[in-house]
Amino acid sequence: MKKFLIDRLLFPKTFFTKLTDKLHTLYIGIVIIGLVDLGMSLIYRIPFYFYNKPSEILVYNISLALCIIILVGLLDILFFAMPLFDIFKNFALRRRITNIKGQFIKLMKVYIVSHFLIIPVHILLQLIFKESVSGLRIYSGKLLVFTIIIAFWQSTIITRGIYVIYSFHKKLKSLVFFMVSTWLMVLGYTINYLVDTWLMKLFM
Repeated sequence: MKKFLIDRLLFPKTFFTKLTDKLHTLYIGIVIIGLVDLGMSLIYRIPFYFYNKPSEILVYNISLALCIIILVGLLDILFFAMPLFDIFKNFALRRRITNIKGQFIKLMKVYIVSHFLIIPVHILLQLIFKESVSGLRIYSGKLLVFTIIIAFWQSTIITRGIYVIYSFHKKLKSLVFFMVSTWLMVLGYTINYLVDTWLMKLFM
């Protein structure tokens, strides 16, 4: 029963072993992450940017949204994976990694797939605890608590995936979780700040 629940909450270990280094699925993942990063900021501003606009401005806003989705998705994934990948090179492994490029792609995919479990829950909580007033997002204290819980949940998913694709020694699991959770929170804050403070101002 315990294993069943863990596999449902964190993905089975066999799921991570099936991750490949094929690029086409990585490209799809970049778009998905970009949609996630931009989506919650943009959805409350859709009436302001896409309704009753002249055709040239509408084309500009749509083109800008597509560019931001790809750019932010790429930056998010790369900035998550690159520092950790460099650090993990120095960790003790139970088996030697021969395909360095493939391992880097798999690490990025671990980060991507971790969103598949948390995003539906995150969206549901956004709808329950958040209101939109004149295009501004207002957060409740309860949403903040749940957001922190979700962040640690995602960190656990990623740690499980990393542990599988790297075959780290068990004694490193706590260290990997600490590194992942810390970097995930820093990166999440940075991406949100970038989107809300800078990129959203580019829309007309």
